[in-house]
Amino acid sequence: AAHLVVKLVRGTAGKQKLHLATLKTLKLTKSGSQVVVPNTPSVRGKLKQVEHLVTIKTLEGYNKEVAEASEQLKVKDPLVVKH
Repeated sequence: AAHLVVKLVRGTAGKQKLHLATLKTLKLTKSGSQVVVPNTPSVRGKLKQVEHLVTIKTLEGYNKEVAEASEQLKVKDPLVVKH
């Protein structure tokens, strides 16, 4: 995979300064924020350092999940009850 989708799922309060600095370089500031990063050895090293705080998915897998979620949210036919 050429790119990875990284989401910060844990808060940053009370974490080590090194981990906070790594999250800052990845542009992950608030819990729930997401970024798309290239899949390079240097980025993978940063992600390994903070893997307990983030979730990591491939861009293709993320796009597939989003498509499935939007499929479920499509407008369904109205429920018609005849009395």
